[in-house]
Amino acid sequence: MALQLPTRKKYAVKDVMNDLKKIGPTPSQLSEIGSKLIYYEWSCCENLLGDDHPVTVNLSDTLQFMEHGYEELLVTGELWRIKDTPQGAINDFLRGRPKEFLEYTLDRSADYIRGLLESVADERRDEIKQYKKMESAVKREIKESPKDPEVWNKLRLLLWIVGKYSEASEAFKTAKSLGWSKETSAIVAL
Repeated sequence: MALQLPTRKKYAVKDVMNDLKKIGPTPSQLSEIGSKLIYYEWSCCENLLGDDHPVTVNLSDTLQFMEHGYEELLVTGELWRIKDTPQGAINDFLRGRPKEFLEYTLDRSADYIRGLLESVADERRDEIKQYKKMESAVKREIKESPKDPEVWNKLRLLLWIVGKYSEASEAFKTAKSLGWSKETSAIVAL
């Protein structure tokens, strides 16, 4: 069943973030929203409001989170507990942000934003199918090298991407118990 995003006449920052929580984006999808939407909005705000305005500052933080921070949280093992879902990571990022920022109406048209969000939702569905096919291959790797923390971490990332957060958490615990650390990890980006 296809994800139904609400139809809106305009989008505030919180509307985009709430729709993203419904999509459950991976770092690549969040980065796409950052580069195709948030960067534009940040540029407009920097010119109109100044670079020290709270909306501009928070859009800059949002862009950094979308293009780098979210992926870094996942790759470095910060998102490993069952509750560390895309929705949870977005909620953590938004926590404490000013109302003025969250309710700021974006400049791009509602049609553009909705089209971009729908495109990202479609990519997400396709990505889940693709990664589910890879799951059995990684599980075979684990049977061949059950004491390899890197393989267990690879499984954790794959399970997280397909939305199996409980299994991903268990795979991460195993990787850690076998000696995995972010300092020595072979995986530095997705």
